Amino acid sequence: MPYWFDGNNIIGLSAAAGRADRPSRAAFLSALSGWRGSGGGGFLVWFDGDDPADMMPPPGVAVRFSAPESADAAICRRLREIERPREVIVVTNDHDLSSRCRNAGAKVLDWNRFTLKMQSRSAIHPRAVQPTAEKCRHGHGGRARQINKTPGDVSVNVDVDDWLRFFGIDEPEQ
Repeated sequence: MPYWFDGNNIIGLSAAAGRADRPSRAAFLSALSGWRGSGGGGFLVWFDGDDPADMMPPPGVAVRFSAPESADAAICRRLREIERPREVIVVTNDHDLSSRCRNAGAKVLDWNRFTLKMQSRSAIHPRAVQPTAEKCRHGHGGRARQINKTPGDVSVNVDVDDWLRFFGIDEPEQ
């Protein structure tokens, strides 16, 4: 089953703040990428606003930008357009969007329920998060991912462990 994420809602940023805070978006996408091997379908994140030309989503995570409409409107429109909306699980903490998605035939999870589901799947498939953990290991024992925004631009180090804690995600011990 495909999972569609209301990106700005989950990370708690408006479209303008999300555009200014690209490391937050990148860390969120990186956390999702760690679960891609847990099974259950593809991950599609909908962000409000325009597509920054330098946005490179991690493996296993697709990204769509909704401009000129809101991500909520784009998600609902797309659910009406597809043949089997009942096969989609929308992940959002927005109660209004949850209701609209259910009315369109989709299943809905809030972020906490999604993380619980992925944690249980990770316990069944413990190697699912291993590739991301190995790639992101650095000197002080934590994990970080270097994000190069554009050629010649300053790179940003994102502490993945901090973001996993922020989103309430506990990965299995390696």
